[in-house]
Amino acid sequence: MKTLLLKDLTKKYKIGNGQFFVALRPTNLSFDSTGLVSIVGKSGSGKSTLINMISRIDEPTEGEIYLNNIPYSSIKKKDDAKFFNQKIGIVFQQYNLLDDYTVLTNVMLPLEIAGYRKSDSENVAKETLRSVGIKDEQFDNLTSELSGGERQRVSIARAIVNKPSILLCDEPTGALDSVNSISAMELLKRISEKTLVIVVSHNLQLVRKYADRIIEISDGKVIKDVVNKKQKEVSINERKEKRRKSNWINRIVSSNYKRRLGRNIFSIVAFSVSLTMMYLVAGFSYHKDNSIRDACYRQLDFGAGTVALERSTGGNGMLTLKKTERPNLSLLISNSKIHEKYDICPNFASILPSNISISYQNEALNDLIFTPIYSFDEHVDQSLLISGRLPIEGELKEVVVNETAYKRIREIIKKEPLEESISINHETLTNYVTEVDEYISDSFVFKKDMKIVGVIKEINYLPSPKLFYSYSELMEYTKENVLINLSTYFDSKITWYDRVTQAEDYSPMSSYSYTLFLKDYRDREYAFDKSVFTGELVFTSQSILLAESLLNFLDVAQYGLILFLVITLVGSILILSIISFTSFSEDHKNSAILSSIGASDSQIQEIYLQESLFNGVASFAISSLLSYLLSKLINAIIFHFIELPNLIMIPFLKYLDITFLLPIMMLIGIIVITMLSTLIPIHFSKRKTIKGELQSL
Repeated sequence: MKTLLLKDLTKKYKIGNGQFFVALRPTNLSFDSTGLVSIVGKSGSGKSTLINMISRIDEPTEGEIYLNNIPYSSIKKKDDAKFFNQKIGIVFQQYNLLDDYTVLTNVMLPLEIAGYRKSDSENVAKETLRSVGIKDEQFDNLTSELSGGERQRVSIARAIVNKPSILLCDEPTGALDSVNSISAMELLKRISEKTLVIVVSHNLQLVRKYADRIIEISDGKVIKDVVNKKQKEVSINERKEKRRKSNWINRIVSSNYKRRLGRNIFSIVAFSVSLTMMYLVAGFSYHKDNSIRDACYRQLDFGAGTVALERSTGGNGMLTLKKTERPNLSLLISNSKIHEKYDICPNFASILPSNISISYQNEALNDLIFTPIYSFDEHVDQSLLISGRLPIEGELKEVVVNETAYKRIREIIKKEPLEESISINHETLTNYVTEVDEYISDSFVFKKDMKIVGVIKEINYLPSPKLFYSYSELMEYTKENVLINLSTYFDSKITWYDRVTQAEDYSPMSSYSYTLFLKDYRDREYAFDKSVFTGELVFTSQSILLAESLLNFLDVAQYGLILFLVITLVGSILILSIISFTSFSEDHKNSAILSSIGASDSQIQEIYLQESLFNGVASFAISSLLSYLLSKLINAIIFHFIELPNLIMIPFLKYLDITFLLPIMMLIGIIVITMLSTLIPIHFSKRKTIKGELQSL
């Protein structure tokens, strides 16, 4: 049985305009299992084309090649590299060794690619190197450190280490001097006693001396086929494949990584920045609303506000007119959500606004806001108190202040404000119009000395200096104070409480609203529930407005962060892609050599994919730690200035009630990104065939 059989083998190259160049005309040749066969001819005659098709570096246009009676065309693509790695060895004129690796590694690789374990590969490689005349002390040398003759011997050792059926040699002596040329041919001659050796050569003198058969090609056609000596048929014992996978890819990845360490570090840094930003944006988006609520809850008057009735009264399309008035009390009481959770009180803002005159020993304390809370019991969060005590219920004689007011008062009075009394002095003149258009005037006088007994700590975002007093005590105060002139007119006792509560709902005296206070501060989430106030009811709360203002500000910040994140992420992906493209492009030589000794495309891609995945995983680990540390630092800075607690809370442990969901999603995303940014550039960078790459080396 013939080891190698060529039937009507033809190769044509398209040269444009529908024309073809015929590099090899229909050729029929057969080869025995052993012997040294030389293919000769002028440059461009087709001899290299013939050997490239036998080696599967190039594909025939027509015809078929049979190896051990198996047609090339029947070999599946996935088995291609494995099959030819075991059946065919190639010796190149320019050696095509991996210069960054040792002599031993170069010869071990074909065995490891074929599936042999590392220890077996090492032993066989050493034996093979010794058989071609390489000394043991040279095994650990880089191939770039060898002489031309030594490099050729290593190339031959690599080609025969798998005991192939055929050894193909393309101008094996072309780069050698006469002494090394003879040495190389003698080595090939010895190998041909057990293996079919096909040599392409211009050196006719050496060919005639060593070849058992000479095939001459001219203009793509065999013109002479002379047998000098018949070799006996021998059986080739193929080495049994070990099923244990070798780690040769890992070693190449490790070597490549070290060689490109600076580039890989840059890649890790770029990707880590993007991933860290992604973590921070995720943590910001995840906990932003909760942080704002937690911060806004730290207001003693949280849950206090006014409820009004707003009705549209027309407009011209561009402008809508609305009428605001106090809602009917029965409407509020009938709303169980309001009645159960809120104390519904008259709004005394018409007779006692928040911007009243406050002084200390006749020295004005300007811009302090006189702020009501219902009472100092369960209506407020008493844990906000940081100094002093809360007022004693029963008398409207004590107040507490927030830190902003405390600091302002201390600056003005030049002493500790606690236990000091301040003067509240306010008077409001009101008129009552009788049926005969007469005006009856009365003045609401609120003149008190009130002691500052405590300091509370509130959110420090847009802070206002506030003095807090008991609204329930104010209501008792209004029930005790009589409108003298109006009472005389009606000959009936009329208090300021009566005057406000009995005023028409559309009257300024009603303040067009009721004042609401949450009965229990622990129901403060209820204040954010807009479904409570249905229809034309409108609830207005300074604490809620503050929360919405802060939320809107942070929403704008979030959009900016997302835009920055997209830019950094796109940039890092481009960096990864460029680095992968550059790495693969500069390694075309090594990739082509690995392909020629049996590495499949998927294995070569795995080399670069592993390198990128390592960068991705390293970036994941670095960004996870860095984002955690940065979130702590950023939170501390933000809390120091505006006292927003835990604005960035990255849900590492649990997200959407799924344990480790965010890290898992991030890791999956990293794997997908690194795979795409590696494989896509590699795909587009493969512009040449293996033949083209090897010819360009």
